[in-house]
Amino acid sequence: MGVGPPLRFGQRDFSTPAARILALRPSLVIAASYVLLTAVTVPFFMGDTIGYADAIADRRFTDFGHYAWYWLGYVFSELLMPVSRMVVGQSLVVNIAFSLIVLSWLTGLMSVLLMRSLVFRITGRQRPAYLASLALMGSQAFLNFTQSGCSYTFGMSFLLAGLWILATRDDPDQSTWRDALFAGSAMFVAVAVWFTYVFSIPAVLLAGPALHGFSVRRLTTAVQTGIVMSLLLLATFGAGAYANGVRSVEDARQWVADASHGVRGMNGVPRTMLGLGRSFIDTGNVGPMVKAYLARDPYNPVSAIEIVRNSLWTLALFYAFAAAMVVNLARSKDGRRVLALLALNAVPVIGFAILWQGGAIERYLLLYPIFFLAFGYSLASRSSFAVLRYASIAFVVIMMAVNLGVMATPVQAARQQAVVDRITPLQPLLKTESLVVAVTQLDEVWAFTWTFPFNRINADHALRVHHLIEPGTTQDLTWRAVFVKQALATWARGGDVWVSNRVRNERPQRAWKWIEDDAAEVSWSDVTAFFAPFDMGPLVGGQDGFLMFPPSEHNRARLNELLAH
Repeated sequence: MGVGPPLRFGQRDFSTPAARILALRPSLVIAASYVLLTAVTVPFFMGDTIGYADAIADRRFTDFGHYAWYWLGYVFSELLMPVSRMVVGQSLVVNIAFSLIVLSWLTGLMSVLLMRSLVFRITGRQRPAYLASLALMGSQAFLNFTQSGCSYTFGMSFLLAGLWILATRDDPDQSTWRDALFAGSAMFVAVAVWFTYVFSIPAVLLAGPALHGFSVRRLTTAVQTGIVMSLLLLATFGAGAYANGVRSVEDARQWVADASHGVRGMNGVPRTMLGLGRSFIDTGNVGPMVKAYLARDPYNPVSAIEIVRNSLWTLALFYAFAAAMVVNLARSKDGRRVLALLALNAVPVIGFAILWQGGAIERYLLLYPIFFLAFGYSLASRSSFAVLRYASIAFVVIMMAVNLGVMATPVQAARQQAVVDRITPLQPLLKTESLVVAVTQLDEVWAFTWTFPFNRINADHALRVHHLIEPGTTQDLTWRAVFVKQALATWARGGDVWVSNRVRNERPQRAWKWIEDDAAEVSWSDVTAFFAPFDMGPLVGGQDGFLMFPPSEHNRARLNELLAH
C-alpha cells in the first residue's frame, strides 16, 4: 500500500519489559476508550435480546438466521450463571440476557482492538488507526448493539478477525492452510450467529488480492478459507436442519423463511438510504417523519422544511462524509484498490437491504470492517485532500457527540422513568395472569421488557404486555382475532385485561409514531372502531393510562361472536 512502509510480523521488539509496554500502549488506549464510552452510555434499542433469552430458556434452538447464537448463549449462560445471579437476581431469562450482553461487550472490545491493528498494519501509521477504531466504537449501530444481547456485533467481530488474517498475513514462508483454517473458522462463526453476514463473505475472502495485488498464494488462501468456512457451515446447518425436522427441500425452504418472523415489505431505496445513515449517526425522528411526509399522513402532516430543520442535517452530514472518503480513496492507485474492495462489500449488502428491511441499522454492520478500514486508509494516504481529511475527522467528532447525546446514561434513565411512571399506577391492580394491551410495538410500555430488561418490574415478571399491531408484518392481517383469543384466554385464567386509553383517541399523537399509510392494512380508525362497541371500565394512570376491559356479558358475547367468524 502506498501510505508508508508495511509492517510485518516479527518486526516488533518484545525483548524488554519497556518494549513490551510500549508495544501494548495503543491497544491499552483503545481498550480504555471503549470501556469509558460503554460505561457512560446505555443502548437505546435492545433488539431481540429478550426474545433470544426466552428461546434459550425454553431450549428452542430453531431460528435459522441466528442458529449458533442460541447454542453459544446457552453454553455461556450456564458457565456464567453463578456470577450473573449475584448481579441480576434469580430470573433465568434475565440471567441469560445478561450473559448474551457480556458476550457482545467482550467481542465489541475485540472488534475495536482488531480495527486499530488492521488499519495500522495496512497503513503503517498510528494516528489513522486510532481514529478508525474510535469512529467504529462511536458509530450508532456498534455502540448500541455491543451493549445488547443480539448477535450482530459478536458476528461482526469474527468477520473482522477473518479480514485481519487475510489482509495482514502475507508471509510466503508460512503455510496457506494455517491462515485459511483460522480465517475460515472466524468467518464461519460470523455467518453461523447471523446468516446475513454471508453477504460480506466475498469481499473478505478477496481482501488479500484486492489490497495487495493478485498472486497465487493470496488466491489459494482465499479458496482454502472459503472451503474451511463452507464445510463448517454445512456441518452446523446440516445438523441443525436434521434436529429441526428438515427432511426435504420444501422443509428447508420453510425453515429459512421462518427466520423472517412474519416481516413483510419494509424495503426500497429511501428506507435503505435512511437506514444506512442512521446506522452511523442518530437522525432523531427522521424515519417516521419522512414516511409521514411521503404518505401524506392526515393525522400528523409533516412538511419538507420540518424534516430538514429537525433531523435531516445529520443524514446529509453522513453522506457528505462518505463522499469525502470516496474522493480521497479515488486519488491514488492503492486507494482505488481499497475503494474497489468497499464496493465489492457494499453491492450485495445494500442490494439485500433494498429488497428487505433496509431501515434496520444492524443491517449495515456488514459493511463496518471494510468501511472503517477504508476510512483509516483515506486519512493515512498522502494523496488525500487535507481539507477532506479534516472534514471527515470533524464528522466523526460530531457523530460521537450526537450518538452520546442519545445513549448517555442519564438520557436513557429519564426515558426509563417515563415508562415506569405510566406503569406504576397500574401495578397494584395487576394479577399474575393479567394482560396489558398496547396499540403497537412502538408503545414504550410494550417495549419496556425488551428495552429495560434489568428493571425490577421486569425482573419480577410483573408485566405481561400484548401489542395489537406491528406494521409491516403478518400480524396486521390477524390482529383482531389475536386480541379476541388473548382476552378470552386471560379471563379464563383469572386475569384482567387492561387496554391502552389511546384506542379512544380519534387522532394519534405524533409522539406515538403512528403513520397513517394508505397502503397499509390497518388504519387508526380501524382500531378506534373495533373497541368502540365494547364496555370499558375505569381509567387508571391519566390520559395516557389504561382502561379496564371488563369480562362483562356484553364483552364476552361480542368476543365470542368475533371468534366464530
